[in-house]
Amino acid sequence: MSIEVRNISKSFGSFLALDNVSLQVPDGELVALLGPSGSGKTTLLRIIAGLEAFDLTDESAILFDGRDVAREAVGRRRVGFVFQHYALFRHMTVYQNIAFGLRVRTKQTRPTKDEIDRRVRELLQLIQLDTLANRYPSQLSGGQRQRVALARALAIEPKVLLLDEPFGALDAKVRQGLRRWLRRLHDEIHVTSVFVTHDQEEALEVADRIVVMNQGRIEQVGTPDEVFHQPANAFVMDFLGNVNLFHGRVEAGRAVFGSLVIDPPGGLQVDGESARLLIRPYDLEIHKDNRGQAGLPARITRIQSAGPVVKIELVGGNDQPIYVEMAHDRFRQEPRAVGDEVFVSPRVSRLFVEDRQDPGERE
Repeated sequence: MSIEVRNISKSFGSFLALDNVSLQVPDGELVALLGPSGSGKTTLLRIIAGLEAFDLTDESAILFDGRDVAREAVGRRRVGFVFQHYALFRHMTVYQNIAFGLRVRTKQTRPTKDEIDRRVRELLQLIQLDTLANRYPSQLSGGQRQRVALARALAIEPKVLLLDEPFGALDAKVRQGLRRWLRRLHDEIHVTSVFVTHDQEEALEVADRIVVMNQGRIEQVGTPDEVFHQPANAFVMDFLGNVNLFHGRVEAGRAVFGSLVIDPPGGLQVDGESARLLIRPYDLEIHKDNRGQAGLPARITRIQSAGPVVKIELVGGNDQPIYVEMAHDRFRQEPRAVGDEVFVSPRVSRLFVEDRQDPGERE
């Protein structure tokens, strides 16, 4: 089932949580709503579910397969909702929790006892907890409880599955395993799904498409590859992973950042405008001298070699912090030490002028 959100706004008193948001989710996609706290992602998810009202206008609508459900009750929308803190019934077993949504249906729509049992057994196998059917939530780990919550949402055979920070209450190791499991599960059942997260790595790993939100608006919609490698603006690039941010100005059509000068194709139009240069740590190189290249002088203050890459912290002019990451074999070939005076140069950078990107990525 496809989802379309049209011109949705939502205010809480004087606070504008959503500002005329429109979004399309194709049938069968797994879409992440990603953004910082207060960006409006959970409010949007709850509005899609029917758990939150929005500011009705003539242009606003919530469409499921082209049918406007904005005025329909939650129960009629056939939405499965998974909360961050499981919301399982503590006095019910795993089996009873999963069966609950089927047992409370009206007599006309309620499946038979055998049909309910078959459905619950299938879901127990799907979430790989078929041996724990008679346990209570208190006897399960956090990851197991979240899988039960997901199975309970799937039991009613929802047309849409909505998940609000589904792994937020779990520790990092369990969360990593569960998000891979969710991706495999979605590939098997193909239910149109939307999940909220503030974890960039989680969104990039799990989602078919990512909706980056900020201050009640959508900044960019795209595949994980698109939003990461082709950010629409400085906010998106800064939010999706670690970046070095350098402030400069436009002079004679070029962006000047101290001794580092960027000369973009076509030039820049307005001298005196402020410019921002964003560079990911792994796109910076360290040299003993400037080698005739554009670069910034800096001093190494810390080296952390534990982990998959070597992380190097430096300080540049005006105490500008600079972070560099490099492979261990490269570091062994060109070892550095704390206190070394070096030059830092970008291999790839992205330039923004007043939040407008220049004509292309600089390499």
